[in-house]
Amino acid sequence: MKKNTQNAPEIELFTVFINYGILLIIVLTELFWKWSGIASLGTFYLIFGAPIIMGLIILRNKGKLSVSIYHKSIFFSGILYFVITPLAFITIYFLE
Repeated sequence: MKKNTQNAPEIELFTVFINYGILLIIVLTELFWKWSGIASLGTFYLIFGAPIIMGLIILRNKGKLSVSIYHKSIFFSGILYFVITPLAFITIYFLE
């Protein structure tokens, strides 16, 4: 696999970064601060918007796993989103 690729998935990488960043902010908000309207909007996005976007990222990079390590990493990050997010929400629910 190549590290230097012409068609680097920059937009997909940024989207994955944003989705996991919002998830981290939601978890930290629940654990250390008071819940707010912005946290509710982030949760709404993580439940309804992010799975669609991550699913599209998975489908878009499914056939490109051998192109570069970035495509492979984004593909597996997209799949892991569907495991990590429910576990985070279950953990938040039981820690409450």
